[in-house]
Amino acid sequence: SEFSRVIFALNDISLRLPIGKLTIYNPFLNMFLKITYKYLFKILKINLKFIIIFIFICFLSKSSYAQKSELKIAALLPLSGKYADLGKRILNTIQITIFELDNLDIQIYPFDTKSSNLGAKEAFIKARQKNLNIFVGPITSDTLNSLVEIDGFQKSFFFTFSNKENKVPSNVINFGVNLSSEIEALEGFLKSRKDKIIFFGRDNYFSKIAFEKVKNNVKIKEKYLYKNFKEINSLSLKATNFSYRNKKHLNEIRRLKASGDESDANFAKELEKHDTREGVSFKRVFMPSFNYELIASISFFDFYDADYRSVQFITFNQWFNKKLLIEPSLENLIFPSINLESFKNLNTKYKKIYGHDIQNLEILAFDMIPLIASTWFNKKENYLQISDFQNFTFKGKTGSFKIMQNKANYNLNLYKIKKSKFVKLKKI
Repeated sequence: SEFSRVIFALNDISLRLPIGKLTIYNPFLNMFLKITYKYLFKILKINLKFIIIFIFICFLSKSSYAQKSELKIAALLPLSGKYADLGKRILNTIQITIFELDNLDIQIYPFDTKSSNLGAKEAFIKARQKNLNIFVGPITSDTLNSLVEIDGFQKSFFFTFSNKENKVPSNVINFGVNLSSEIEALEGFLKSRKDKIIFFGRDNYFSKIAFEKVKNNVKIKEKYLYKNFKEINSLSLKATNFSYRNKKHLNEIRRLKASGDESDANFAKELEKHDTREGVSFKRVFMPSFNYELIASISFFDFYDADYRSVQFITFNQWFNKKLLIEPSLENLIFPSINLESFKNLNTKYKKIYGHDIQNLEILAFDMIPLIASTWFNKKENYLQISDFQNFTFKGKTGSFKIMQNKANYNLNLYKIKKSKFVKLKKI
């Protein structure tokens, strides 16, 4: 079966590093081998001269394929330390991709950054000592910046997993899903409504950049930034103005009960089933949060009577995190992301081999490696430069993207959580 063949191949790959496929696909040679296997003696009897000529043509064809030198890629990944799980997942994806590109002569050389800038420096120096100058990784722009002053950096070419958009070195392509791509996907939806929107997120550099980009598309009524996870509760309380609304609600109940009117008393009993009667002063909330922080933030808004029935929650790419489908308060949450069907297909492939789901960044390697390979084997020179990729649009396994100004700009879709499922929306 296909699964058995993939497992066998990956087991074979894992036993020998560097990882790579060392054969060059040659249809003429493959055809010749099949023919000789079945009809060798018959052909020998018919025309020995023909066989000699055919062999000569096949090997001539093979030599033309071999003129292009093999593609050697150094993978700067955290294979130990704090981020080892992510680094290993990325390497897993690279292994699958190399197996699928078995008609090309590619070798991957993994180097462990040890989840630190110092480890990244040591790994880069080792890679350069092996005359490697094409790099996949590192994961963050901070790690990349630690390599800039090292000898050989300018003579190398990097495909990182960072989504940083400004001050990117000329020999680097940041392949992460950047904020500009996400805002572009959300732009029509944000501008389609005129109701009030607030911004609620962590007090960090990412949120500040996100705020500026969102602000360029829609007028934000108020901004709330929490410093740590514990502050989400108190800041949600403040953002929803729950204390005032609750106090006003309780005063109304007391007034109704004191009126002495039976209908007022009955109405008071109905009001007692709720904490507030008055709604919040906004209709939309933008939350640049992820995973448990996002879940906690929306859950607290729900607790303080600002739920999905009256408020539209919007966030950034969540990589189809299944945890989001469990919490009922996240119903109707809207976010941009890569193509869902492509994600499912790639996840199925990954899970069959490694036994667990894709989480996030590793999926980018499914497009990164083929892009590098197709560019390398379609040019004469044995080096890569930014002009090989700049302003070209590529259709990858995760969707289409365009390389501009040393970054990948993705054509993202909009999705909504509906009845514990991710549902694609039409762009406005």
